[in-house]
Amino acid sequence: MVVRAEGFAVISFRYHVVTIVAVFLALAIGLLGGGAFVQPALQDQLERQTLEQLRNNAELREQLDEVRAEVAAMNGFASSAMPYLARDRLVGSTAVIVAHEEVEDAVVAGAEEALTIGGAEVVGSFSASSDLLSEDPETQAQLADIVGVFSAPPEELSAAAAAALARRLRGAPDDGALPEDDVLNRLLSAGFLDTSGEANLDEIGRSGQIVVVLAGGATEEPTLVPDAFAVPLVDALVELGVPVAAAESFTTPVPYVGTVDGDGVVTVDDLDLTMGGAALVLGLDRLLATGEGGTYGLKDGADPLPPLA
Repeated sequence: MVVRAEGFAVISFRYHVVTIVAVFLALAIGLLGGGAFVQPALQDQLERQTLEQLRNNAELREQLDEVRAEVAAMNGFASSAMPYLARDRLVGSTAVIVAHEEVEDAVVAGAEEALTIGGAEVVGSFSASSDLLSEDPETQAQLADIVGVFSAPPEELSAAAAAALARRLRGAPDDGALPEDDVLNRLLSAGFLDTSGEANLDEIGRSGQIVVVLAGGATEEPTLVPDAFAVPLVDALVELGVPVAAAESFTTPVPYVGTVDGDGVVTVDDLDLTMGGAALVLGLDRLLATGEGGTYGLKDGADPLPPLA
């Protein structure tokens, strides 16, 4: 009985091993056999999808080329029409440009060129540093000392700096005032503002002087956001009765002019295009004549140009 039992156990064990091997072998054969039929079908499907995607990409490239050609033609026409639209509209005016440091050079240059064509004299062009929003204690203390606000978070300090700068742009220091009493000079000396050229600070702050505030830029997450400096600067200038325009490039991913209150301010959302330069000059001309602001450009809710008078 023992021998037969042991023999039976050995046979049962071998049977199970053979069965398990057979099952795995069958699975392997099934996978290989099925793959022989499935793989070609999957490959055909992938090839069809790839060809379809290539056709779609080719169509999109053609559409993009057409759009680029249309934009080039429109910009060419605007460049030719610009002198007729804007020339001498701002004769006798002086202007100051304040831009966040991340604003594209082409946008700053576009503002300067448009104002010059309009007949305005640009007496200063300044770049606002991200240090205005610094979290470094020493930098914060330095800015607080300049603007006279203490124990405030960076957002409040930068807004206070914007308000202080707006008051300075509203009026030049009195004759005989010391440089250390000039908030604009102190902001420049401390590096919170920079200037692209020689700026005669005595010329800045004249009555009726135009101020153009630029923000946005090509970076999706700028270190100095518009709400921290540009927007409160515009708001303060409007409250002080200073003629002001807020502008950005058409391609900027950073919301700016759409967050500015349009009453009493000119906003332009396509200053990287010649048409935007024309809108800037015509809008400021209208603002100086009537006190009415406007929203101009190519984005939702904007008019391409102000009404031509």
